[in-house]
Formats: sequence, C-alpha cells, structure tokens
Amino acid sequence: MASEAQLAANRRNAQLSTGPSSSTGKAVSRFNNLRTGIYAKVTVIPGEDASELEQLISDYHLQFQPANPEQRYLVDSLVHDEWLLRRYRKVEASLWEFALSNADTQSPGEAYAGQLKVFNSLHRRIASVQRSYNNTLRQLHQIQADRDAAAESATGQPHAATPPPQLASVPHSPELAAPPAPPSRPVPENPALRL
Repeated sequence: MASEAQLAANRRNAQLSTGPSSSTGKAVSRFNNLRTGIYAKVTVIPGEDASELEQLISDYHLQFQPANPEQRYLVDSLVHDEWLLRRYRKVEASLWEFALSNADTQSPGEAYAGQLKVFNSLHRRIASVQRSYNNTLRQLHQIQADRDAAAESATGQPHAATPPPQLASVPHSPELAAPPAPPSRPVPENPALRL
C-alpha cells in the first residue's frame, strides 16, 4: 500500500500531465480509447464522421426508447451493427475501385475473380453482421411486445405503442397528396367458400 507521501507525490505529478499538446500528438492519442473484447465501443475511424454516428445513436434511441439496461444493450448493438454495415459498404466500394483500376482487368467479372478471396471474406463479414442485426432486432421487438402485453394486461387498456419518429416534415402539396380511396362496397358472400 502506498504511503501518504507517495500518494501526495502522485497527485502533484498528475497535475503536470496535461496530455498531448501538438496536433500530431492529439491525432495519435485520439485512438487510445480503442479496445477489443468486452471493452470495444463503436468507433469512428479516419474517413468517418463522428456526428453521423451520434445522429444514428440518437435516431435509434428515439425510435426504440429503451426502458432498461437490457433494451439499451440491444439498441446499442443495433447501432453498432448498422455502423459496421455502413463501413463495410464503403470498404466494398473501395475494393471494387481498386480491383477495376488494375491494368490487367478488363471487366467487373475479371476484377471480382482477381480479388475473389478478399470479396468473399468481406461478404462473409457483411452476412454475419446482418444476421446479428436481424437477430438483435427480433429480440428487441419481442421484449418490447412482451412489455406492451404486460402493461395491457395490468391496466386492462391497450398500451400506447410508441409511434415511429417523423424523419422529415414534408409540406403538404396537392401534387403529392394520395388519391382518394374508392368507396367501399360490401362483397357478396360466396356460399361455396364457406367451411
């Protein structure tokens, strides 16, 4: 165990450490928080926009409104998976650009064949993340449906489902208005179709 003198010295030394001051040092230290395993977070790598990630997180939390840590985990997992899918789409576009820029390549088919191992690896990762996204979304919907059913049975009234957020306000325009629905007519019953 550290003595009081050592603790005081550590506190004084900590006051002297202010982190990197140069732009190069700050750029390098920006990635200090990247970790693997259970500490991994959704990361923004060079070429990605941190504000896009923040908007994505906000949109998902607004849409699903997680009510407890389990639901927050599932929503965060959805954000992570979508962010990875966006990244992988950019990687695929870059891979096509690289493969087609090769002087020996005459067609997209030849470009694909020339980079087949890389394309296949990328497509496996995309498929894996899409499965993860779909499974997580299914699980979140089930948890929220169970929550709504429990609230309905407890109160005897249907639980008001959270409406999806409005993405954009579109001004009303007669050109964009849906055509009026045709008047409904009763359908005559066919006795041959009765069971």
